[in-house]
Amino acid sequence: MVKWYNSIMTKLTVSFLILIVVISGMSFFYTYGETKTALKDTTQDELTSLASVIATQIDGDLLSTLKEGDENSPEFIKLRDQLYKIQESSDEILYVYTMRKIGDKVAYVVDAEYGIFDDDTSGINEIYETPSKEMFIGFDKPVSEKEFTYDEWGVVISGYAPVLNSKGETVGIVGIDMDSQKVIDRQNFIGNIIYIIILISVLIAGGFIAMFARSMIRDIHTLNATANKISMGDTGVNIDIKRNDEIGLLAESFGRMVASLKIMMMDPEDEDKQ
Repeated sequence: MVKWYNSIMTKLTVSFLILIVVISGMSFFYTYGETKTALKDTTQDELTSLASVIATQIDGDLLSTLKEGDENSPEFIKLRDQLYKIQESSDEILYVYTMRKIGDKVAYVVDAEYGIFDDDTSGINEIYETPSKEMFIGFDKPVSEKEFTYDEWGVVISGYAPVLNSKGETVGIVGIDMDSQKVIDRQNFIGNIIYIIILISVLIAGGFIAMFARSMIRDIHTLNATANKISMGDTGVNIDIKRNDEIGLLAESFGRMVASLKIMMMDPEDEDKQ
C-alpha cells in the first residue's frame, strides 16, 4: 500500500496547488499594486475637484482684506465659520484652510479651526515652514500633492485651488487635507477584497484538481489490483474502465492481455473441444 504522501494523487494535487498559489500570488501583488496606484490617483482627483469647488465659494475680496490682528473681526469669523462648516460636512476632510503668498513664503490666512479648539491653530500671516512645490502650483491652478506630507498636524494628502477676487486675480489658495489613514483604509479594503477573491479561487481550483486526481488515481488503483490478480493466476478479472485518455488505453491493453492469457492458459482438451 502506497503511503498517502507518496501517492500520485498527493503529488499531482500539491504540484498544481503550488502552481496556482504562485500564479495567484503574483496576480495579487500586481493587481493590488495597480489598484493602490489607481485609488491614490482617484483620491488626488477628488481633492483637486473639491478644492476647486470650495475655492469658488470663498469671497476673495474679503480674504484679501484680512491682516494680522483681524482674527476676532466679523470678516474673519465669517470666513472661518464657512470653512469649518465645509470641514465638518465630510468625514473624509481633516482640515480646511486658506493661505497667501508673502514674498517667497506661504502663510496661513484663515484656519477653519482657529478659535474653535484650544489646540495650536495658525493665525493670519503665520508662515508655513515647509511649503511643497504643489502648494505653489496651487496659486496658478488646482493641484494635489503627489505623496503624503508630514508636518506637526500629522500625515495627510492635500489638494489646493486658487482663490480669486472679483477682478479674477489670485489672492490666495484654499487647502484641503485628507487623513492618510483614510486613503490607507481604502487601499486595505480593496486589498482584502482581492485577497478573498483569489483565496476562494484557489480553494475552488484545488477542489477541482483533487476531484480530477482522485478519479484518475482510482482507475490506476483498479488497474494495479487487476495486475495483482493476474499475477496470482486469476484470469477471470473484468476491467471496467472507460476513459478517453492514456489510462483508458492502458485499461484496453490490460483487457487484451487478460484475453491472451486466457487463451494461453486454456486446457488443451478445451481447445480440442472448441
